[in-house]
Amino acid sequence: MESENSYILQLSTELLIKIFSYLNVPDLSRLRQTCKRFNVVITCWDHVLIKNIFPVVTNQANATFLSRCHEQLSTFEKIRISRNWEVGRYREKSLLYVRRRYIPWLHLTRNSIWISRGNHIYCYGRTRKHVNISRPISTLRGRSNADVGHFQLKNNSVISGQRDGSIWLKDLRSGKVIFDQEECHESDINSIDISENGKIIVSGSRDSSFKVWNVDRDSYTDILKKTYTQVFYDRVLRVSLSKEQPLLAVGTSGNDYIKTLFIYNLESLTNPTEFSTSHYGSGILDLKWDGPQTIWSCGYDTYLRLWDLRTGKPEQNFVDPHAAVLYCLDYDYYNTVMVGSQYHGRVILWDIRHPHPVQLYFTNSCRGDSNKSSPTYSLSFDSECLFTATDRNLNVYNFSVYDGEMQDYSCYLK
Repeated sequence: MESENSYILQLSTELLIKIFSYLNVPDLSRLRQTCKRFNVVITCWDHVLIKNIFPVVTNQANATFLSRCHEQLSTFEKIRISRNWEVGRYREKSLLYVRRRYIPWLHLTRNSIWISRGNHIYCYGRTRKHVNISRPISTLRGRSNADVGHFQLKNNSVISGQRDGSIWLKDLRSGKVIFDQEECHESDINSIDISENGKIIVSGSRDSSFKVWNVDRDSYTDILKKTYTQVFYDRVLRVSLSKEQPLLAVGTSGNDYIKTLFIYNLESLTNPTEFSTSHYGSGILDLKWDGPQTIWSCGYDTYLRLWDLRTGKPEQNFVDPHAAVLYCLDYDYYNTVMVGSQYHGRVILWDIRHPHPVQLYFTNSCRGDSNKSSPTYSLSFDSECLFTATDRNLNVYNFSVYDGEMQDYSCYLK
């Protein structure tokens, strides 16, 4: 028997791969625990041995999503952690508690997490499983004392729109404030975005308008120049610039006009493509582009929708199982969408290949009496962790654990 085992171990790696290719995932997982040689071969060649596996959250198939993940997971780890997401096995921490209620926004990178509170934007360092909250890496603010309405981080620049209508831009490399301009809008700035080259800024406001600005960093007196203003019937709740094409998406509140999504070509800014839902009041609270021709939206009508610019209608519709307002969304650019909802800090996990939600996650700090309940105002995720911002906390869900408590609500979602 010992000689037979020795003979198998002496086979070439190529022959072992061929033999192992006939095994399923559970058998491979058990086999690699039998000896060091098998473990090395199966672990190194798991991407060849395990095929046609497309897990939720952990697929890491897109470079943009992979850039915010700490490491590229092995195929076995992808399967294990994806299963944790599906059954609700995680360990949760609620951080940065404050007594005052805010409407925060957050942005996730590989090594940091940015969160706005009041008139400040804080940056905290993070590792694979830990957020260092002892001291922020950076704290940013403008001249205004008004709260941050929305901010974006692109190409080492932070752009922020304030509740009093002011806008400021800071270069993180040099630490220099490029501009800090007041009275850009007559009321709250609900959303702001900046192009990849940093030369175009778009802002949407409660004053029912969005504005397009050019940034001239070489100018000493007139750095921010307004080039276009469009006034709507409704409040502008979200603006988003496409990376692939010179397109701008604008989402409105939909109170006085049934059409809530408008797509503008930045080269002409005329004759926008208009999209409408079934009823008034179905305003859009968040937008995220998925390639040059499709865009995700969520909002007051309780639907997550994938709009196709070529057909002029939503090609996929996912309704919240509790008919709650959907405040924010994030996407892995492959098959997974996370949506933050109105009550109890709830997050819904969707696999866009299926009509029903995969799982629900409730924030512990929002459980109990109604005074603790909060919308999930902003969220982001990588393959192993989910980050959500509620009115008083930054919440971190770690799904890479082996022994976390399981909170499975999938049986109520079919």
